[in-house]
Amino acid sequence: MAHMRGGIRTTRSHRRETTEQNSRSRSWDEERQHEEYDQSHRNVGEKERLISGLIGGGLLLHSLKPPFSGLNALRAVIGLALVQRSFTGHCAVYGMLGMDTQDRADTSSIGRSKVHSDRAIKIERSITIQRSAKDLYEFWRQLDNLPTIMSQVRRVEPIDDRRSHWVINTLPGAPTVEWDAEIINDVEHERIGWKTFGDATVEHAGSVRFTPVDGDRETRVTVTLQYDPPAGAVGAAFAELLGQEPGQKIARDLERFKDAMESHSAASR
Repeated sequence: MAHMRGGIRTTRSHRRETTEQNSRSRSWDEERQHEEYDQSHRNVGEKERLISGLIGGGLLLHSLKPPFSGLNALRAVIGLALVQRSFTGHCAVYGMLGMDTQDRADTSSIGRSKVHSDRAIKIERSITIQRSAKDLYEFWRQLDNLPTIMSQVRRVEPIDDRRSHWVINTLPGAPTVEWDAEIINDVEHERIGWKTFGDATVEHAGSVRFTPVDGDRETRVTVTLQYDPPAGAVGAAFAELLGQEPGQKIARDLERFKDAMESHSAASR
């Protein structure tokens, strides 16, 4: 049956259609509000979310390996937290500290000339090696030599004289991390400086200096690294807790470099 209201003819089907339209409108409004809340709730950048997922998944897999211990339980807890952080884009610790690492004006697609200064961590380690600066520089400048002394480096593939592609081992069971790097400062027998370029998963810059000591018989080798830590500052703290802190890695790699170069020197005498 039809009704007349204010000169407008309405029917049950018209009222049902209007109700459905209103329902869809409310659904769209709710969806938009939910999306806006989700965006405002996020405080972790896309790159950190990716690395959080990789590290978190690796920790969870590693925690399942026997023998089961308190350390494995800790790995599982941290792994779950990082996976959740990756999935939701929200970090409770960042929320408490008022931090937000989302890059609102991300320029990673065209590359950046330096590491974010507000989050970057700087590391410097040195060692004295009984070889000439010339010998040490020439070994290091041949980039495909580096996997033999750097435990985390799976391979380095030269692209040209200044650019190279790096493949890095992460935690046991976790995927590798890759990036492209270019040499930006090259002083023969004295210094090599580099930085990542393009959309590097772990953005960093660094240098290695070769300083002669006691004439030309010994050399002080100093490695400086500035990097944007995987999963941010919290990820750096987790890594240090689990024995993956880059400063420790660099110190051990320098010891390996010293052993290799001094052993080669002794064998060639």
